[in-house]
Amino acid sequence: MGLTSPTPAPGRFTGRSAGPIADRLALRDLAESYAAAVDARDTDLFVALFTPDGALTVRQGTPEADPYATFAGAERLPAVVRALAARFTTTFHIVGNHRAQISATAGVATAEVYCVAHHLYRETDGTPTDLRMLVRYADHCVRGDDGLWRFAHRAATALWQSTHPVTGSLLDHEVAAVAEPAPSADPG
Repeated sequence: MGLTSPTPAPGRFTGRSAGPIADRLALRDLAESYAAAVDARDTDLFVALFTPDGALTVRQGTPEADPYATFAGAERLPAVVRALAARFTTTFHIVGNHRAQISATAGVATAEVYCVAHHLYRETDGTPTDLRMLVRYADHCVRGDDGLWRFAHRAATALWQSTHPVTGSLLDHEVAAVAEPAPSADPG
């Protein structure tokens, strides 16, 4: 994966992280801010994490698979957050491994990020369900004139997924609130 590549190569990240610690921490914060923006449904923050012409490519199965969606530019990126909000009651992204190689003089970096993403929704029979995905992100980032790192291109690959019924969830509490009558103000 070359540092001068305009988009991250689909293969595995190779080598150790390299570059100034402050930049590596800033790139990790960028990845964590992406997860927080998606989970909070914060489209303004989400778009601000990308360059004005930045893009997100989404794949299923392998990084070499044909993309099933690409969102390019500040006008298209909010659709990512809206689509997740329309399909899932809530999402919860846990950012794990983060490795980056930085070319400080060129102001570009490549990174690989692992994430476990939880997506809560209700099955057609009403069962609260968690769609869990292991996601690998391949990032090409650039430092802006303001000193902040942003995604020029982020490739998200859902490597695998599974579904699990859940209990004690937000959806269970919604059902309980509807099913239980409010306490009476009249003591008797």
